[in-house]
Amino acid sequence: MSTIFKIIDNLLLPKEETNKLQTYLIKHKQEREILHSALMSPLKTDEDKLELLKEFLKTSVDEYKVRTDGKVRAKEEKTFRVQCNNDEGEPLDKFEEFTIRDENDFCEFLKRVDARGLKHIDDNNEVPKVISTFEGIQPNQLYCISAAYLMDIKKGVTWSKVEDMVAEIETISALKNKLKKTFKSPVEVFTNRIMHDETDDPIMEWDGILLCRDKVFLCECKYKITEEKINEIVERLKEFPEKLEKTKDPEFKQLSDKELVGVACGLLFPEALRQKSVELGLVVVYPDGGRYYVGMPKKWMMSL
Repeated sequence: MSTIFKIIDNLLLPKEETNKLQTYLIKHKQEREILHSALMSPLKTDEDKLELLKEFLKTSVDEYKVRTDGKVRAKEEKTFRVQCNNDEGEPLDKFEEFTIRDENDFCEFLKRVDARGLKHIDDNNEVPKVISTFEGIQPNQLYCISAAYLMDIKKGVTWSKVEDMVAEIETISALKNKLKKTFKSPVEVFTNRIMHDETDDPIMEWDGILLCRDKVFLCECKYKITEEKINEIVERLKEFPEKLEKTKDPEFKQLSDKELVGVACGLLFPEALRQKSVELGLVVVYPDGGRYYVGMPKKWMMSL
């Protein structure tokens, strides 16, 4: 070790740079040996050696390592692609490309994506291997993120869907009973709630469609009703006649000449939004005193 330090001292680098270089070389045996070999080359003049040391000093400590031929090259960068996920935590057929230079860079990458590591996209083992080090990454491969938060998102989305389903079943049942009692007429609940066009592509879907006399009740059932959802129901009601003209489904065709009534159903339905919904001409369904209350627009009820 002392030989290379004597060479460095003889080349008369500034003291601060000499100390920095020696500190680095003490900790990096392999690079020290490679640099020593390069400096011992009989083909290099003192000027060449000094330039090599300056370049090595400038780059190797943070970014580079020395070749055995005495030249300097970048540390081996690894470029790989990571699968993207949607807002529900589900994987997409889309990948983002990343280039990582070293272990520190890789750790920073994992922090940015809030992951404990990466899994190879083709790892179908019951217990997949989680790669958490720069060394474990293979260049030009496809990976997916291994992160607890993705599972939490999926669980949250699943629970939200279950809550919406419960709300849908209970509120549609309450609405059906209310309509039968109010109109003293049978109520038909459509089993097909998705409207298709001539090419069989879906063009509109409702959480519930009920038919009573000359009225069609188009329902949106959510665990929580928001102002955005109310406005969306109103807009979709306006679009419904146009969709009817495009549909190929015979059961929907029979709705063409009937009055359309929007219904907002929710387990969490703020009072202010219930009032707004009624003012907009919507029927509202929400829990009240252990059962579901069905509220109808006063102006509309007066015409019954």
